Amino acid sequence: MEYNTEKKSYMFGLIRSESKSPVVPKKDSVILSQLAKEFTDRSRSDIKKWRDAIQAAENPENPRWSLLQDLYDNLQADGHLMACIQIRKAATLSNRFLIRDKVSGEEQTEKTDLLNTEWFYHILEHLLDSVFRGYTVLELSDPINMGWDLLPRRNIVPQLGRLNFEVTGDKGIIYTDPAFAKNVVEMKSLNLFGILNDIIPQLIWKRNSQQTWSDFSERFGIPMVTAETTKTEKKELDKIQGMMRTLGQASTALLPEGTKITIHDQSTKGDPYKIFQEQIKTSNEEVSKRILGGTMVIDSGSSRSQSEVHERTLDYKISESDRRMIEFFVNNKLIPLLRTWGMPFADGDVFTFDRTEDLNLTEHWKIVNEALDFYDIPEDWVSKRFNFPIKAKKAETKPLAGGKPAKASFTSNFQ
Repeated sequence: MEYNTEKKSYMFGLIRSESKSPVVPKKDSVILSQLAKEFTDRSRSDIKKWRDAIQAAENPENPRWSLLQDLYDNLQADGHLMACIQIRKAATLSNRFLIRDKVSGEEQTEKTDLLNTEWFYHILEHLLDSVFRGYTVLELSDPINMGWDLLPRRNIVPQLGRLNFEVTGDKGIIYTDPAFAKNVVEMKSLNLFGILNDIIPQLIWKRNSQQTWSDFSERFGIPMVTAETTKTEKKELDKIQGMMRTLGQASTALLPEGTKITIHDQSTKGDPYKIFQEQIKTSNEEVSKRILGGTMVIDSGSSRSQSEVHERTLDYKISESDRRMIEFFVNNKLIPLLRTWGMPFADGDVFTFDRTEDLNLTEHWKIVNEALDFYDIPEDWVSKRFNFPIKAKKAETKPLAGGKPAKASFTSNFQ
């Protein structure tokens, strides 16, 4: 193997400089420009190809991941799978996040706005993909405009922290070298191959079932029609053949005496619907369970209560795990990197998702209303949180019997 161990970071689109101002890398110095454009395998997937891909990725001497990642790309053209992935990712991406001070716990609004951007949203999407595909390696190619590139997973060897310029070649870069820490970040899943690997057989069997069902429909969907006749003259036989073609389109025919028509309907023999549809349904259920923790988040269920249980499993357990993974990554890797490029993050700044989003407004209002008995809550916070303007503070009411002061209706404070 031949690897470039040059300590200068310009190979990664980054030039070392003692000054604090960012140095924009040259166009041809970005990693992606050094990678060879190669053919991606889109041929039909089968179990043998999957096993070969696993063996290639696990090779202790020279692991290669292109076969497995190409297999993921090929099989992701599945509507049910992509819907499951989209729902799981949206459960994290749709949550509000913030930067708060570690000591006071208060939100740093200006610093939150630094990450409330398109480039950061795309980073979160790529990071969540590591759950499904095993790993994600990102390169900061444009520090001025925060331009990030996803390094092709098929060229990455995560066990060695290496990127091959060609998937079958011997030349590459060790991207985990500390010299490149200012613009390359990596996230690896605890599951070496990602959770897509666990459902590859189901996706292959589902695709085969759909293909076989399509072949069956093409062959037997339109019944074959035959005619038996006592005629032997070519003229009469040609006439019958022409009538048969007409019969296939208009369902009527005028045939010579002695001609018998037989329709061979094989479309329901052996209950093909049960054979193929049940296989597809079973595969979809296995995919839903592995990604969403249940089937009723995306498919219809037997009851509303069961569907809500499955939804809570996704929102409060599976997605919470994804959110914690993102928080660890942003706090331990991304924010330190952004600080080196001049972004005003401090040591006590913490990235976190807003867990209060788990409460609906009715539940949140009840908590706030009860808290008014014990705490003074800022009016501007209440106005912002519940999205209605405060006109003025209402005058206090007379005490109730027993000496306890009456609490004015909080709702009356708003117009």
